[in-house]
This record gives sequence, C-alpha cells and structure tokens, in this order.
Amino acid sequence: MRLAAEKQEQEQIRNLLSRINEAWLTGQTERLSDCFHNHMIVKGPDLQEMARGREACVKSYADFIRLATVGEFQASEPVIDLIGNVAVATSAWEISYRMNDRDYHESGRDLLVLTREDGGWQVAWRTVLLSSQP
Repeated sequence: MRLAAEKQEQEQIRNLLSRINEAWLTGQTERLSDCFHNHMIVKGPDLQEMARGREACVKSYADFIRLATVGEFQASEPVIDLIGNVAVATSAWEISYRMNDRDYHESGRDLLVLTREDGGWQVAWRTVLLSSQP
C-alpha cells in the first residue's frame, strides 16, 4: 500500500513538472503561478539568487520567453525522492535557443524542491546545474 501511494505522489509531481514545461514552452507563463509556492526561490548555476517569490519566479520564465526563441527543448523523465511532504526532483535537459542574434545550445539538470500543502504539490525551490562545456 505504501509503495502504491508513493508511486501516486511521484506521478502527481511528474504531471506538475510536465505542466510547467508545457506552460513556458508555449508562452503561457501565467499558468505557472499555481505550480509555484508563494515563497518560491530560483537560484542560478552558482547558487546565486535569481528570483524570490511566486510572481518574480513566473516573471523570470516570462522574461526568458520574451527574449529568446526556443528551437528545441528536451527533458528527461525526472527522478523523484519523497520525504513526507517534501520532494526533490532532478531532471536532465538540453535546449537550443536564439537570443540577441546569437545561437545557444546548453545542457544541464534541474534540481527542484517541492512541498505538498493542502493536498497539492508546488515547486518551492529550483536551481539549474549546467553541464560542463568542452
């Protein structure tokens, strides 16, 4: 029974992460608000704070989509660890995009901390870990 409940929680988190990717990739960043905790924090690759609070985090996605044209984005199936009302999800990704007349190709991992409140999961903390470039 416990294993079945854990698998159900992991599936809920996978669905949430899919909704997040679908929202920003289609430019519907207003749909991100429900996915993020009110006090969400986004950290950059060097763990510097990039955004704090739900509105600022949604705006960071909206700003990227406004400035960049995404050519391709792929994310791996997330690995999810559950500890009570907290979850940690990691997912590898690759992205190609154009910004400021330059083409970029990056890869790395998302590391997300989620919290379950009122029966639903929300992302509370995120950092992007870039892969080393040759």
